[in-house]
Amino acid sequence: MILFGHLGLTTGVIKTYEKITYKHKDLEDRIPIDYRFVLFGSVLPDLIDKPIGAFLFRSTFHNSRIFAHTLLFSTLLVLIGVCILYKNKKNNILFLGISSFIHLIFDSMWLYSGILFWPYFGWKFPTRPEGNWMLSTIIKLVTDPTIFLPELIGFGIIAYFFVKLRKANKFKEFLYKGKL
Repeated sequence: MILFGHLGLTTGVIKTYEKITYKHKDLEDRIPIDYRFVLFGSVLPDLIDKPIGAFLFRSTFHNSRIFAHTLLFSTLLVLIGVCILYKNKKNNILFLGISSFIHLIFDSMWLYSGILFWPYFGWKFPTRPEGNWMLSTIIKLVTDPTIFLPELIGFGIIAYFFVKLRKANKFKEFLYKGKL
């Protein structure tokens, strides 16, 4: 996945979770989900790893999936989020970590165990073949259904929520509070 697949599908997963689990809760007991953290967390591994592994330290790592694409990274975010939830009754970091973990699932990171379970299999990250990964990603976006279908579905989900916010005139509320 590239962008809309991560953003839209993660938002859809969390919104479905919210609908199912919060259905029978009183509004006073409910801690609202800030979807700004969900959106940010859904692309956080790429926001960290792409600049580091593909641009800044390309000759060192030879890989654009490094630290933030590990189970360790997402687990630490979730554990920090659980502590903050327990102490301050805020779930923002928890959903940042959950969204980051969902990113790993959508990237099929189980196929790259040397990265997913880093540093268990060693401190060095596996290298990816050199080449123009950006061009190959664009070609896959146009030709590979496993890439363009999640992008289209994700775009549809984001468009749905965007239109819904615009119609209800709640776009500012989303920007300030993250409420969908």
